[in-house]
Amino acid sequence: MKHISLKRRLLFGSLLICTVITFSISIYQISRLQQREQNLLEQQISSFEKSAMASIREALWNYDWSMVETIAGSQVNQLLTYIEICDFDRVDCKQAGIRSQGPYQEYFRVIEYRTSSLGEDIKVGTAYLQLNHQPFKLLFSQYIFPEFLANGLGVFGVAISIFLLFHLGAIRRLVTVANYTQNIDLTDMEKIQPLVFGKKLSSKDEVDLLAESINGLILRVKDEFTCRKKLEQQLNQAQKMEALGALAGGIAHDFNNILAAILGYVQLCYNDEEKGSQTHRRLEQVMVAGERAKNLISQILIFSRKAETYTQKICLADIVDEALDLVQASLPANVTIETDLDENLWMVGDSDQIHQTLLNLVTNSIYELTGKGGMIKISLRSCRLKSRQAEILGLDEGNYLCLVFCDSGSGVPVEIRDRIFDPFFTTKETGKGTGMGLAVVHGIVQGHGGRIILDPEVGEGNCFTLYFPQKEGGEKITHSTANDTTALLGGNEHILLVDDESIVLRMGQDMLQSLGYQVSVAADPVDALQLLLETDSIDLLVTDYNMPGMTGVDLARALKQEKINIPVILYSGNSDFLDDSVLQDGVVDRLLQKPFRIEDLSLLVREVMEG
Repeated sequence: MKHISLKRRLLFGSLLICTVITFSISIYQISRLQQREQNLLEQQISSFEKSAMASIREALWNYDWSMVETIAGSQVNQLLTYIEICDFDRVDCKQAGIRSQGPYQEYFRVIEYRTSSLGEDIKVGTAYLQLNHQPFKLLFSQYIFPEFLANGLGVFGVAISIFLLFHLGAIRRLVTVANYTQNIDLTDMEKIQPLVFGKKLSSKDEVDLLAESINGLILRVKDEFTCRKKLEQQLNQAQKMEALGALAGGIAHDFNNILAAILGYVQLCYNDEEKGSQTHRRLEQVMVAGERAKNLISQILIFSRKAETYTQKICLADIVDEALDLVQASLPANVTIETDLDENLWMVGDSDQIHQTLLNLVTNSIYELTGKGGMIKISLRSCRLKSRQAEILGLDEGNYLCLVFCDSGSGVPVEIRDRIFDPFFTTKETGKGTGMGLAVVHGIVQGHGGRIILDPEVGEGNCFTLYFPQKEGGEKITHSTANDTTALLGGNEHILLVDDESIVLRMGQDMLQSLGYQVSVAADPVDALQLLLETDSIDLLVTDYNMPGMTGVDLARALKQEKINIPVILYSGNSDFLDDSVLQDGVVDRLLQKPFRIEDLSLLVREVMEG
């Protein structure tokens, strides 16, 4: 599309409008001039009839042609240029003035005389007048140029003055606005400066308001770009963490099965060895290392866990105080902790997991401050996340507990900020950290429907902000757990053990047989169901959850449908599968987390068998 500047449009439009206005005014003035001449002609005819017609009538009645000639001559002037008076038969005529050949207006009238004796009007003559008259066409050609010139000077002068004022006051600034908007680079929003006209005025017009609107739009666009950038970072981080969580969860589940077999066989060997022997001590160290591996896998599972449903109402300030009391004994003398906690704030969650989160954060800060000293500040308050802020964090709009945890350490370098929540990533020396601390914190906070962020604007030290939904809830239903005891409880009942992992299946069979039980095994849940349908001598079903073709819960439900009422223990290497709902439905009697100790298994079996 062809570009035509506003200045050129206004100039062309102004010239056209001024021309039309000037021409119209000139036409109007010429029309008024013609109207005035027409009025003069009518006045002249009226004057002739009033002042001369009576005398001419009397002279014609008396045949006094000299008087007629005198009267006619006296009426001739510049306007009334020719008069001709004749008797009615036009035998005698008297003229006065010059008969015109140019444009004129004619007037003709029959002269009548009323006698008193006869009482009727007698036609005694005629009067013919020629009056100087210029038609509109002639007046137009004669006066249009001077009138147009005179009117044009005024109209065009006013228009040019208005145009110059508008150009200086508006067009020039609009050109600045156009150049400003054309030079906006959306790929580098941070470098865009606000639009200014140079001089600050005491009052604002529409162009100033337009500039302010553009500046406001630029600020909103900058904010939107910032939000989009943060959202992209949040999305990328969330996708990365979700992928890592899925990978870690899968690895942890498979490793739990392997670890369960290792720890199970080691414990069987440990129990069979003579106490105090060298082999007994070595197996004990293997079991200690196995427990550390078990704890590490638990942390990986916490990291990979999705949001859970909690019903236990907890006071977050109390848990913070408990965690600080626990680390107080190991706190270096040159490290101080300051707290500012609102003790009336509640959330719904798992107190043990939140306790672990705080311990991990405090432990990291103490490690960072050891030697040089410093301060740890912890504050807890309530905040309301509005739509934009909540969207950036990936949360719903509403009220949240805002736990801010800061220390005066050296801070996290910019180049590794995106990796601090990755599992097994650590800046500590080899052997001093597993890299699971912040990963576990991230998993717990995410599991509670919250978010944890590292404040990027802190000058020194680390400052983490944790958001937890602020809402009420009832007491959480807790899992039944086996007591820590060294006593092994056995029996002679018949137990069916089902697991698709052959090494775990054999280990579980050896454990149960060492406790005195009669054990049948099945590597396929379908075969297990068929065996349960064919025999009624089985007293207890112990089954893995995740198996091909049919899960352990599906197997338990199939038993209920077949009216086989035997107790069921469900175990799994992934805690996400051990859902309380199967307990509430009455399908499963007890849950057991792999890897497990023989003491845990023996106690759980007796609890189920004895009701």
